[in-house]
Formats: sequence, C-alpha cells, structure tokens
Amino acid sequence: MSEQLVAALRGAIAGLREAAELSATRLGPGPASEAWATASSLTERLDRGVGHTIAVLQGGTGSGKSSLLNAIAEMDFADISAVRPTTDRANACVWGPGADAFLEWLGIGRESWIQRDSVLEEHVADMRGLILVDLPDYDSAVDAHRVVADRLLPLADLVVWVADPQKYADPALHSRLVEAAKAHPGRHNIVVLNQIDTVGAADAGAITQSLTQLLVEQGMTDPVVAAVSAKTGAGVKALREELAAHTARRTTALRRLAADTAAAAQRLANTASASTPTDRSWLGEAAAAAVRSLAAASAPGGEVRPASPPGAAEARTVTVAWAAEATRRLPEPWGLALDYAIGSPANIATRLQAALAPLELPPPVGGLRRLFGRAKAAARRRAEWTARVQAAIAPVVDRTMVKPTAALLADRERIRELTGAVVAAVAVVQAPGPGDGADATASAADAGR
Repeated sequence: MSEQLVAALRGAIAGLREAAELSATRLGPGPASEAWATASSLTERLDRGVGHTIAVLQGGTGSGKSSLLNAIAEMDFADISAVRPTTDRANACVWGPGADAFLEWLGIGRESWIQRDSVLEEHVADMRGLILVDLPDYDSAVDAHRVVADRLLPLADLVVWVADPQKYADPALHSRLVEAAKAHPGRHNIVVLNQIDTVGAADAGAITQSLTQLLVEQGMTDPVVAAVSAKTGAGVKALREELAAHTARRTTALRRLAADTAAAAQRLANTASASTPTDRSWLGEAAAAAVRSLAAASAPGGEVRPASPPGAAEARTVTVAWAAEATRRLPEPWGLALDYAIGSPANIATRLQAALAPLELPPPVGGLRRLFGRAKAAARRRAEWTARVQAAIAPVVDRTMVKPTAALLADRERIRELTGAVVAAVAVVQAPGPGDGADATASAADAGR
C-alpha cells in the first residue's frame, strides 16, 4: 500500500512541477519558484524513502535543546556549555540503521551524528527509524548558524519547538513557529517548555498558560505546551513516547510530504489566480470587433479604393481595446501576461500590409444602368469590398490576437486543472490508515487552518 501512496505522491509532484513550469512561462519565475523548489525538495526526499522520520529541535539560545537531545537519547552526545551559542552545527541522534542517505542529504557529517541501536533497551526499538536533529539557534549572533537552521527546518517531518522560562515570550520564536506551521500545514509541531525545574510549580503553570495564550494570539489553533526538564527528566519520557509514536506509524513523513505538495499547489493556484474556470466565450465577439475596426481604418466608410493598411497607431488602438476587454475578465497577473502574448502593433501593421496588398478591387458598376439600379449595384460593390478587406484582415487578427490569447487562457485553465488534481491526489495519501491514532496531548495543533 505504501508503494501505491508513494507512486500517487510522485504523480502529484509531477503535476505541481508542470503547473510551475506553465506559471513561469506566463507569469515569470517569481510565482513559480516556490512551487518548483518544493517539488524538487520533495522529490529528493522521496528518492531516499519514507521509512524514516526526521524530527528537529528548534529554539533560541539558552533554551536547552542540546541537553534535551541528550536526555531523549539517554546519551551525552550533543555539546553543552555555558558559552552561547553552543550548537554551531546540526547534531543528530539516529535510532536504528539505514539513515546514512538522509544524513548526507541533510548535510550532517559523520562526526556530527550518533546511532542508537541497542536491542536491550525497549524504547530504542520503539524509536527505530527516528532521526532527531538538534538545530543551531534560530537567534544566533553567528549568521552561519541561522543559515543552517533555516535550511534544515523546512526538511523536517516533525518539529519540537523548545522554549525556556526566561525567553518563552520571545516574539521571534512565536512568529517563526507560526510561519513554519502555515508553510507546512501537514507537519506535526510539539511545543515544550524546557528547564521547568528552574521555577516553582505555581510559576511553571503560569508560564505554561502564558506561552499557550501567546501562541493563540500569534495564530495557532488550540496549542498545548508540555513542560519538561532535560536536567531532572521530568516530562522527557512522555516526549520520547510521542516521538516514538510518530515514528512507529511509518506514515508521518509521507503525509508531511503530501501536505507540503498540496499547500504548494494551492499557493501556486492562488498566485496564478487560477481558482475559477476560464471564460473564452468573448473571444469570437472580440475578434469580430477587432476585424471591423481595422477594416474601417483600411477602407473608411466602405469606400471602394485600394486598401490603406492601418499603421502601428491604428493597430495599437485595436490591441489596447483588445487587452482592455481581456483584462476585464482576468486578474492582474494574467492581464499583464496578455500584453506579452499578443503581437506588437508594429508587427500587426506589417502583417496587415502584406495581407491587404494582393487584394483586387471588385469590377466597377456599369454606367448604363438606371439610377436606382446603379445605386444598389454600388452598395453591393462596397459591401463586397468591405467583406474582402475583412476576410484578409481576419487571419491576421486570429494569428496575432485570438490564438495567443486562447493559448494564454488555456494555460491558465491547465494550471487550475493541475493544481486541483494535485490537491485531490494528495488527499488520498493523507487519508488515515491502520494504526493511526489521535495525537498525544503534548502536541500543538496545526496552525493556519
């Protein structure tokens, strides 16, 4: 079953990439770059499998992330020091074998990770497949540390946000948490208040409640903050068990990847304004109006004389009217794209000149007819000439305005179809499966929903 879900997810990512390519062609690289980068990152992750869960510890200086990693792993591996920031690179503890490809992808060297694989310890077996990474501090004074944290945070399947009693109200942590949760709506977030042993029981309760309220004000839905102490071990067992539960499901990574795919597709659809079907019914009337306008400029009043092809100024008037009609039905990004899609006035004028040059005037009206018959014949001659001029102009309008506009609208509709199909496809991947239970109470609910 997991193979089928992975195949479905790969298909959805391919659709996201196609939609991004179309968007880049029409709207430029800006709106499409995020979707393209997401598709590439997700593919790289899928190529390494979904049997492992990547969890990261993220927090500010002095929050005790490294101590917490050691407490969870029950090993003194991560460096702990009174000098801040201590963590100048990402360190990791891995439970079980087979994580080498992931750690290489994360850029964590062999000297920066340790493996837990004892068959004698029950909780170690429960956590096989977990890669727990201690990220550098997000608020480090060293730019290189923040760069590492910013690079690795989006790659995590699960984030443990670590606060402490002294800096729990730091708005930078809250905004980083909420923004990351909104960018990755399918990723599980665990919020912990570490170093709870440094305050009394009453203060611990007040601080926990205050942090919860601050997260609500920042936009999180029903967050729950767990109080822990890496020093005394309080709350560490429960945190370890929750990490083990997510790892044991074997679907945490897959669902996070699926949710990221859907979120990127939705953002692309919103940016491309492709959330509604494209109306093309107006093209025929707009084309007829453009032909009539150009024909009137070529043969004013239907006068039967050699056509005078419209110049760039007349062509510009028609294209401006065309663009106004189109953009009235399209959001701004697509209206701007239309300006690049249709032919330039100079090009249209050149094409009109070539189209009208071969036209021959209809035969003149005979002079021996009665006055009434002569007038009717002259009217027919003018109508015939107007029809010839319009017939010559119509292919030019079709090539330079109708077809480019229709292609643009078709691409917009294709983006709408692709992004809709991506969201529908990943819904299957995200559907609950056997063994999926409710999240533990120490978890923060998804933000931004």
